[in-house]
Order: sequence, then structure tokens, then C-alpha cells
Amino acid sequence: MKSFQHKALAALLLFLISFIAYAPSLKNGFVWDEVEVIQKYYHKFKASRINSILIPRKLENKSQRYYRPLVFASIVSDREIWGISPFGYHLSNIVSNSISTVLLYFLILLSLGVFKVAAKESIAAFSTILFALHPMHVESVSWIAARTDVLCGLFFFLAFIFHILSFGKIWILILTTLSFSLSLLSKEVALVFPIVAVVFDLLSRRFTDRNNFFRYFLYLGLALVYLYLRGRASVTIPELTNVNFNQSAEITHQALSYFQAIKNILNSYLFYISKLVFPYDFNAFIAKIPMETYYTLFSIFIIILISIVILLSIKKQRGLIAFSLLWIFITLGPSVIVAITNIASTQLAERYLYIPSAGYCLLIGYLVLGFECKASAKKFVWAFAMILTLSYLFFTIERQEVWKDKLSLWEHTAAKSYDFGLPHTNYGLALENAGRRDDAIKEYKIALDPKVKDSKRGKAVTATNLGVLYLNAKDYSNAERWFREAVNYDPWYGLANYHLGLIYYIKGELTNSKNAYKLSESYLKKTFEIYNMYPKADLILAKVYLALGEKEKAKNHAEKALRSGLGQSLSQEARDILKSDNDSSNH
Repeated sequence: MKSFQHKALAALLLFLISFIAYAPSLKNGFVWDEVEVIQKYYHKFKASRINSILIPRKLENKSQRYYRPLVFASIVSDREIWGISPFGYHLSNIVSNSISTVLLYFLILLSLGVFKVAAKESIAAFSTILFALHPMHVESVSWIAARTDVLCGLFFFLAFIFHILSFGKIWILILTTLSFSLSLLSKEVALVFPIVAVVFDLLSRRFTDRNNFFRYFLYLGLALVYLYLRGRASVTIPELTNVNFNQSAEITHQALSYFQAIKNILNSYLFYISKLVFPYDFNAFIAKIPMETYYTLFSIFIIILISIVILLSIKKQRGLIAFSLLWIFITLGPSVIVAITNIASTQLAERYLYIPSAGYCLLIGYLVLGFECKASAKKFVWAFAMILTLSYLFFTIERQEVWKDKLSLWEHTAAKSYDFGLPHTNYGLALENAGRRDDAIKEYKIALDPKVKDSKRGKAVTATNLGVLYLNAKDYSNAERWFREAVNYDPWYGLANYHLGLIYYIKGELTNSKNAYKLSESYLKKTFEIYNMYPKADLILAKVYLALGEKEKAKNHAEKALRSGLGQSLSQEARDILKSDNDSSNH
């Protein structure tokens, strides 16, 4: 009973440490595209559509990037409770992270017990404090849209706890598989859970348990079911980024491409390991893997060194060290794959370190407190532990200040990733929303500079944003110019086509030009080739047809706009068109 009370008190303290460390985020607002994401999931995730969310409609064109129903459901639940108040969403993230921290504490306790490590309570507590305060978690916790990592980690840790406990009672496998399933429904990284479980069983000499075949078969089956469900609508194996596998390419060119992919993997591993060890330099938009030759050579050296440490620790029966290091490498695997594909907006991200950092924190806790040393040396050990913990706490709190709002986040990120367009575009949007119009124009134009790296679609987005800025200022000439630039960058960017349609409708209204209305019609029709539904485009097209005297077409598009969903004021405009008498002079 005393042992239970001690562990319960430790768990409560760890929950509070984690919660208090991230309490500053409770006053933060929405950043990036969080409002749009919340609105999208809220309208998409209705109770009547649960089956279609869990079992997506099979698509020939694999248009979706992610299959994360649990994350979507959590955002919808927050919307039901909190509306559009950022406080509630941040509270959910912080509470989930604190629960995840407590679960890691029990996971480490169990692991230390299996490996028969002494002083397991102090090692588990210190390791978990490091996890609770690790600065690389700020992006996962303070960014609402990044709760994927927190939820995945929470159920990943819970599944691993039940996996360890299931060796005593096989029925606990029910809880293991349930937790594993929820982790999979949160993020793809959970796919490595069976590998981590097998490695743990091998190193702890539990692999020969007669029930293991059934365990592993069950885990593999769940992973395959998940891949099937995800593959119905999403890209399962994305294309490699910056790698050309053209069938007609020469073998030598393909070999160079594969070599480049291997180099990306090696350098990505070194990047993430360095961020675990030195978590004091931050960037919300890490668009480029370090590719210098010396970086690759150092990566090879570090990986060889770690491999030697793993082998020696196994030989000397220090299985926990090997397990901690292999946890890091295995759970980083999916993130390294992301680094060589086109599936994410950036090749690297701080939030991907959430689950891998658990292995790192366990390793540091064990190395600091798990070895016997002289009394004089213990003072230095505890001093190191204290300095490390306080440094983590300081940078975790400081980093949350950057995530407080869009302006702060993108000002910092644009400075850190000056040569990339997206941070400047988002900083421009934040400046525009803050009423700093001239500064916003400056940032948009930096993003459109030929020397600044961005995709054609990214450039089209930036040019459209600039056009909208001029449109809101009723500078129609400059608005038209930038919308045209956007279409030149990417003819199939829907918003650029819609806004050109809107501009020409406005010009038609101002000049009564039939040619302007016809141009508006052509761009709005192009919008519908890109989007299945766009109610605002239907409404503008209805007004265009009304101006051209084509009453039936006007009514058809007004009805379509109403069916697709419009705001209250715009809905009234559509209803007015349906009641019109084709007197275009009244519109």
C-alpha cells in the first residue's frame, strides 16, 4: 500500500510539473491555419458520418494525406465544448500531454523492473521530468494542430504498458490492442509499435514466451488493417522528394537518386539526435535537411558509435541502454521517411521528436542515476541533473512565448528560414491582420522573390494573398495584376481563378462591360473544374448571369450556392436572386 501511495503521489507531482510548465500556453491564441482546420473538421466530422470517417470511401485518386480519425474527433469535441475559444483547445493539449507524461512514468518503472535495474523509482521520476520539460515538445503541445503527436504518444505509451503487463495475464492483450489501435488512429508513427515490442522482448529475454507468436500476429494484423483503411483514401507510399525515378532514366542516374535518399536518411537521423541532445535552437519551418558532406560523414560516425554502444551494452547485459537507443532509432524511422518524401510541408519538424524523446530521457535518467559512483562524484551528478532540468524548463517556457500568436510565430520563423517562401507568406498574413499593410506587402514580395525557394503552388498562394490585400483596399488594378500572377504560377490554383472571376465581375458592375462579365464567367467555370463545390463562386456566377440577362442560369447557380452552404448575409443575396425579375439594372 505504501509503495502504491508513493507511486500515486509521484504520478500526481509529474502531472502537475508538466501542466504548470505548459500553463503559459493557455493564454496563447490560434496560430498557423488552426481556425480553418477546426472549421473543416467540425463540418466534416458529424455523428452521421462516423462510419465513413473510420472506413473512408475508396478513392481512385489518393487525394488525402492523413488518416487520423481520433485527432479529428478530439478537435470536434473541443469545438462542441469551447466553440472558437483557443483556451479550451490549449487546455486539451496540455492535459493530454500531462497524462502522457504520467503514463511514461509507469512505462519506465515497468521497464526498469523487467531489466532488474536498482533505484528504479528515482530513475523513472528523473527521466519523466526530463520528458515533461524537454523543449522540443513545445511545438507538439503549444500548437493545437500538432496534438497528433501527443495523442499518439499517450496511447503508444499506454499500449506498451499493457504489452509488458500482458506477460502476467494474457487477457490484458485486449487493452494492448485497443490502445495500439487508438495510437494508430492518431498518427502513422504508431506503426513501429510492434517493432519496439519485439526489441524489448528480445533484450529482456521474454521473447521465448509461448504466447508471443499470438501477440505479434495480433499487432501485425492491426497494422495491416490500419494500412488498408488508410490506403482507401490516402497515399500509402508517397513519392520520394527531389528524387527522380523516371522509368527511362539511366541506371547510373537512379543509383545517384538512391544515394541521395540514403544521404537524406543519414543526415535526418543526425539532425534529430542533435535536437534531442541540444534542444535549444528552434524553428517551426525546417524546410531543408543539412546536406554538407561533413554532416553526412559525422552522421555515419555517430550511427556506428551508437551501434557499437548497443552491441557492448547487450554483451555486458545492460539491456536497458540498448533498448533506450533502439527506441530512439525505431520511433524516428517514420519521421526519417517523411524527410525523403513529399507527404509533409517540411522535411523535418521538431514535433516529430515527441515519442523518440521518451527513449532519450530514459537513457539520460539511467546514465545519470543508474550507476554507482563515489559520494564526491554524486554531487557533480546531481548538479548536472539540476542544471539540465532547469535549462529545459527555461527554454520550454521561453519557446511558448513565440507560439503565443501568429505575428510572434511567423516573425521568428521568417527570420530563421529567410530563404523559404511560406514563412514570409504567413508572416505577411499576420501583419495584414494586425493592420500593418505596408509591412505585409513587403513580406509577400520577399516570398515572391525568385531567390526565395517555394513551389509554384506556394508562389500562387502568396500572389493571391497579395491580390486579396489590394482587393480589400479597392485597388482593383493591382488586385487583378497579382491574381493574374498567381494563375501564371499555377493555372490550377482554385482561389486565384475564383478571385479573378470576382475581379472581373466587379469591373463589369463598374463599367457595365459585357466582356468583363464573360471573363468573370470563364474564370468562375475554371474554379468549378478545380473544386467540386464553391458556394461563393456559385453566388458570383449567379450575379454574372443575372447581369447578362440569363435568368435561368442565375437561378440555378443561386440554388446551388444555397445548397452548398453560405453565411447568413450571402444566403440572403442568393435568395434575392431567386426572387429577381431578370431586371439586371437592379443588381
